[in-house]
Amino acid sequence: MKLKGYHIFFTIFLCTASAFAQLDSIQQLPEVMLTDSKLVHFSKGFKLEKLGDSLIERNATSITETLRYNSNIYFKENGFGMVSSPSFRGTNAAQTAVIWNGININSVFTGQTDFNVISPLNYEEIAIRSGGGGVQYGSGAVGGSIHLNNTYSFKKIHSTKVGLLYGSFATLGGTASTTQTWGDHYLNVGVDFISSDNDYEYVGKNQKNTHGEFLRFSAKINEARKLKRGVATWNSEYSYNNRNFSGSLNTVGKDGYNDIATRNLWQIQQEMGVFKMKISAAHLFEQFKYFPDSDKPLYDEGRANTFISGLQTEVLLSKKFRINSKIEYTYVTAQGSNVGENHRKTLAAVLLFNHKISRDFSYGLNLRKEFLNGFDNPWLFSADAKWDVSKSYSLRVNGSKNYRIPTFNDLYWYGGGNSNLQPETSYQVELGQEITFGNLKTDIAAYYISSEDLIKWVPISGSVWEPINIQETRNYGIEATLGYFIKLGPQHSLDFSANYSYTKAEDLEKKKQLIYVPFQKAGGTVAYDFRKLSIYAQGLFNGEAYTTTDNSSSVAGYTVFNFGASVALPFEPNLTVGGRLKNAFNTYYENVAYRPMPSRNIQIFLNLKI
Repeated sequence: MKLKGYHIFFTIFLCTASAFAQLDSIQQLPEVMLTDSKLVHFSKGFKLEKLGDSLIERNATSITETLRYNSNIYFKENGFGMVSSPSFRGTNAAQTAVIWNGININSVFTGQTDFNVISPLNYEEIAIRSGGGGVQYGSGAVGGSIHLNNTYSFKKIHSTKVGLLYGSFATLGGTASTTQTWGDHYLNVGVDFISSDNDYEYVGKNQKNTHGEFLRFSAKINEARKLKRGVATWNSEYSYNNRNFSGSLNTVGKDGYNDIATRNLWQIQQEMGVFKMKISAAHLFEQFKYFPDSDKPLYDEGRANTFISGLQTEVLLSKKFRINSKIEYTYVTAQGSNVGENHRKTLAAVLLFNHKISRDFSYGLNLRKEFLNGFDNPWLFSADAKWDVSKSYSLRVNGSKNYRIPTFNDLYWYGGGNSNLQPETSYQVELGQEITFGNLKTDIAAYYISSEDLIKWVPISGSVWEPINIQETRNYGIEATLGYFIKLGPQHSLDFSANYSYTKAEDLEKKKQLIYVPFQKAGGTVAYDFRKLSIYAQGLFNGEAYTTTDNSSSVAGYTVFNFGASVALPFEPNLTVGGRLKNAFNTYYENVAYRPMPSRNIQIFLNLKI
């Protein structure tokens, strides 16, 4: 209890310090800044992709679709608005770290993040870091990490945006946000919601998706203030989701789920010559209620509070040596109907080193050691290097050791948890190359991942499942991305992007492909802009994916296409109208066995900038 009180006090202290930090600045800061420096300075030898505003707005209703069409990440999705789980390089959702402004926000119950409860409009930048990130971001960053970033700027900004959306299946949405700067103060506030009856027809079948209604609401506050030698920031987020879970081809849906999440992060950054210091504190709250029968008031519930405090220092020597050290303490307390009451304390020490030998070559060495009650955690490490061979050709290489701690559900779930589980460990290497020919850019990477003690839920009797450690798994494959942008004239432009991946993910004991890992995935988008008119087409191919551990059953491969257009009205250039045609050719497909995805549908929207 004393320890918990200490963290609450520390959080309040930092919040209060931020409130009083209204000193005049005597130092020029960059126009736009991120709160996560580790992503910028210590990922040189890793594959890093950044999705900008145009890509995010193109799939504004779903961060799942934003990433599915524009990255190599595979998503297992139960349907529109239902549970959506990401997978890097054949790893599972619990091996994918979701990082919000530098903080890991995966659920302490499930170990993963459901991407259909996140609004993509809450973030100015979405970044994808492929490969092991356990040193920087802790447990779960095995296959890769997805970064949801808020930026801030002190240049003059007075901007307000309002948007409305209507679509098939009685889908309604709305968003409003404002960004204001005055003096040394930056403020961004916004709200976003979407709801749908979600009653789409199953293509080619005399059935309809029933009991799939959902509502998603989110709000955000992002604040920054200049200090005498630095900046104080506050990032805050609230989300509420209420969903009925639709059935399948052979079951009737009757259960429901609602959840609430709040996130607050306070940071004070000070800069003194070559020395930088950051003090941070965060509070994460999650709460869920699961209704076995949504028409009845009986439910299972759980809630968790996570307190994080950290001290980070960074030194830049001779513009060649960059050293970052961090001490972070995390305290988690959780209780739930099916897991009891539990807590977890973690002390992490991190050391990051980057050496720029020349203008063309740099390498990094990184270490992490955690002290966690109940587990003996290993040293984690990563090493990476990047060589710009020429202006058009670069090589990169990285290797790392990563891990994942069993979640509270894994350990304590009544009737199924396994308190004897051991943390997962993995070793991986990657070799990549970046090639540029004028406006054409391509990236090709090959990787290998060897994992021990992979945590997997398996049936033990009837409908009872239990998590076990699988002795060894092996993942390997290739990834390729391509981008092409060209100005066709003073008012014309063409933007093309494509991605392809081949993934082999084996349970070495069974000699079988892991479930819900397609061997092949490909996607692409082409967009054309003329003055205030923008049109685009995007396509996605997912290959066959096995649904049983003996590889006897599978979901078939499929190809779907979407089209969209928007135009700023000539009489009011700040007013944009547009629409999206999704699953344009009315393709029948499943991401999860016996759960058909939506038929052909449309969305129309109106956006106003003030």
